[in-house]
Amino acid sequence: MTRGKQLLIAGVLLVGFASIFVRPASEERAARAAFERLVATLADKPGEAPVAREARLRRELASLVDSDVHVTLPGGESLQGRDAFITKALELGRGRRPVISLQEVRTGRPGRGLVRVAFEVLVSDSQAGDLHAAPRAGEAEMAKSDQGFRLHWLEVGDEARAEPEPRP
Repeated sequence: MTRGKQLLIAGVLLVGFASIFVRPASEERAARAAFERLVATLADKPGEAPVAREARLRRELASLVDSDVHVTLPGGESLQGRDAFITKALELGRGRRPVISLQEVRTGRPGRGLVRVAFEVLVSDSQAGDLHAAPRAGEAEMAKSDQGFRLHWLEVGDEARAEPEPRP
């Protein structure tokens, strides 16, 4: 085998391995970024009127959430569809100024075109956080579309309250 053929074969193998290992990592980063944009969109913007917030949520979530998204919230409440998701987001923000912060985000790949996101989220009514608020664990699936990654499925659990240390 000539030196040129060896280099060609080595190049093809290198490109093949790179597409297997590099592409998933970049897709995970893109899905994570889309998920973080989604969370930032849900957070309250200071001085924003309720009508403006609704218009912003409808506009921005159209590209971040699947039209047939399925959501399970604490207490077993289930939502189906983007409109139900937006309505619930508006309802949860009514009368309060929620601050949403992600504590931990991990990504993985369950299948083609999907990226699983495991996270802990803290929802507070103040920038400093609530003294008694506890993070909620959740999982989401971001599905790849022509416009990037969109929320396809979301499940958020109840607060994971820490048990106090026993007194001596």
